[in-house]
Order: sequence, then structure tokens, then C-alpha cells
Amino acid sequence: MFTSSRLQRMSEWIQARRSVSVQELIERFQVSDMTIRRDLQKLEEHNLGFKRIHGGVIWTEVDIPFVLRENDHAMEKQRIAAYCQSIIQPGDTIILDSGTTTYEIAVALAESSMRDITVITYALNVAHRLRNVDHISLLMPGGEFRRGTQSFVGSTARRFFESIYADKVFVSTSGVTVEAGFTNMNFAEVEIKQVLSRASESVYYVIDSSKFGQRSPYIFAPLSKTTKIITDKCLDDDWTRKLEALHADLIKV
Repeated sequence: MFTSSRLQRMSEWIQARRSVSVQELIERFQVSDMTIRRDLQKLEEHNLGFKRIHGGVIWTEVDIPFVLRENDHAMEKQRIAAYCQSIIQPGDTIILDSGTTTYEIAVALAESSMRDITVITYALNVAHRLRNVDHISLLMPGGEFRRGTQSFVGSTARRFFESIYADKVFVSTSGVTVEAGFTNMNFAEVEIKQVLSRASESVYYVIDSSKFGQRSPYIFAPLSKTTKIITDKCLDDDWTRKLEALHADLIKV
């Protein structure tokens, strides 16, 4: 999202803590007071919920627009999507949650010749991509629509998914750490993701390698030996060893 790696790391650190002082940022990133203040101005100008206050910055939760996220690590997400499409079988009922990687799975399915697939999703952009695909049946819940994430959330959507058990579920995430597990920046989506994490014996967490080690404010699923993760080959050896130690089912494509 940001051209500067420091800005990206800073934005994620502020989001996780909600309120941070300039002095804390100076100590964390080892740069000058002037540099921090310029960085905070840039964050505020992106209009993503960052607001400078006297002596620091606060973050008020906003939905980061899909169009700002879809080009991040696009090739990796497309490879992940191609693998996911390859493990879906004719006759499967699958759930695709809201996210840029799950949207790429929808694209791969739309362009495939696979028949007799039922896709359940709360993501409007996923449904829109599949709306005219003859060989795919499409189901959606109602709920409160969030434009930034293009998703339906709330109690209506949650109850809809509580009554569904699918052959395969594909869940995206804002970040993952060993301590917290899978996390997300959007509280309204977290309750849906929590339900989806129990909606099949085959729940796949689809996550590009840049998200490992990143933590967002809201936790929705732990890392465990039953976890199935599909990521790209850029995942570093340290994270590969951590996941192997947890006996997680790791697939790198």
C-alpha cells in the first residue's frame, strides 16, 4: 500500500495499538522527530483512519478500500488462487470470504471449465465476478454492507453462515503471528471469519508471505496442528520452521 517499508510497518504498528506517541515512534523506528512527523503527515493524507493529535497519532478503524489492496503482491495471490482452484472438485460447495486473495480464487473459478460448483460468499465483489458464470451456483447472505471491504457483515450474515457446513472454506487474513494466530483489521468481519473457521473440516487460510509476522488488532483463529495454510514460495525459512514445529499443514506455491 505504501512505497516506503517504514511507512507500511508504522501503519500496522499504529493500527495494532490504536494510539501512539511521537516519542514511542522515534524509539521504535530509530529515526528523528522530524522524520516521524513527516511520516505521520503522509499517513494522514492517505485518508485511512490515521489522525494526528498533539504529541502523537491515533487510528480510528476504517475499511481500507479493496482497490488499494488488490495490487499488493498480486502475482503471489494469483498463484495461490490457481492452486486453490486445482483442489476444488466438481460437486463441491465452497465458501469464499472477503479479501483480495479470495477474489482471485473467484477469478480462477470463473475462467475454469469446472462444473457443478456452489460458491457461498459474503463478498459482493466475489459474487459480482461469478454472477454470469453458468457452471457456478451462487449464494449470499444479507446483512450490513461495508463499501470499503465490499462485504456483508452483522448478525444476519453471521447467522446465515452458522447454519452452513461446506466441503472447503477459503479464509483470508490481514496478518498472522505464532502468539496471536490469524488476525484482521476489521472487527465487523472478524465474527464472520470466526464462524467460517469452523464451517468445514477443510478450512484453508490463504495468505501471501508478506502477511506473516504482521498482527492486526482483532484475533479470529489460532495456529494449530489442524491449520491448513496456502501461501507463496517467498515465505522465509524461519517461518517455515515455526509452522513445521506447530505441525501445521503448509503448502507453498
